[in-house]
Amino acid sequence: MEILKNPSPHRPLVSINFCRSTFRDKARTDPNQWWLLQNFLTHYFEFRFDDRPDFIFYADLNSAQVLKYSSNAIRIFYTGENVLPNWNIADYALTHEPIYNERHWRLPLHRTYFDTRCSKAERDFDVISKRVNRFCNFIYTNESAKERIDFFNLLGHYKRIDSGGRVANNMKDPLGDTIEAKLDLVQQCKFTIAFENSSRSGYSTEKIVQPLLHGSIPIYWGDPDIELDFNPDCFINVHKYDSLEAVVKEIQRIDQDDNLWKKYVTAPIFKEGKLPEKLSDKALLDFFSQIFSKKRHQIPRFKKFFQCANG
Repeated sequence: MEILKNPSPHRPLVSINFCRSTFRDKARTDPNQWWLLQNFLTHYFEFRFDDRPDFIFYADLNSAQVLKYSSNAIRIFYTGENVLPNWNIADYALTHEPIYNERHWRLPLHRTYFDTRCSKAERDFDVISKRVNRFCNFIYTNESAKERIDFFNLLGHYKRIDSGGRVANNMKDPLGDTIEAKLDLVQQCKFTIAFENSSRSGYSTEKIVQPLLHGSIPIYWGDPDIELDFNPDCFINVHKYDSLEAVVKEIQRIDQDDNLWKKYVTAPIFKEGKLPEKLSDKALLDFFSQIFSKKRHQIPRFKKFFQCANG
């Protein structure tokens, strides 16, 4: 995996702030817990939080709240959800969209769950096979995604699926809300139902990368172009099959053949064992470096002034 070595000891100082009310995760209460800051950008930049910052980060939850900040701030939009930026507000954006240019870079949510500095994929079959004692898991809280519930019911006719979330829960001791409890169940299972909330090109979340890191085979549905990011030999791509019934037959085939199982869980999770170039540390660093160094507003300041006055 690519790691940028020896970051400069003289990190450029960057004035930033967060529109916290627009974030859904830890950044809402503590921006330093956000992956981009905590695990990545702070290796290359020194950040100062200012009331009148040069750069303001904001997300998709009521994103118009960013208009309350000074028109002098350059706006950087980020979301891991299936949401597009409002280019009348955003100077720059990072989303799942497969668009790469001066103003936008693709950063799917799954990338923030795979950190080149600390993520280690378990691909040793001896280790995996000794701890697997369950067939498949299903861990969800959103009841509105019909596709995965239909698949859960269909595959459940073959073997029991351990559902530890709030949707279709069938475990005596349901999982708590901790990531550790979820991953403990995942690594005990040969398969993981890894269906996104919705399907869109480029949109993929932690649902595929977490089982891959813990030796479980993802049964994936969501991004129809997912094989551009991940090695197709290590997961079951539902989009390649004519029907859900055909997917179930393939799962049965793998489940009943240890050699096939081994082939899936020992394959590298990325093609040739490395992240796609456009998702690499270097690509992300280059994108932010040009933003921070040029300090270029893409939305005219006079337009921002009137937006902020009316926001």
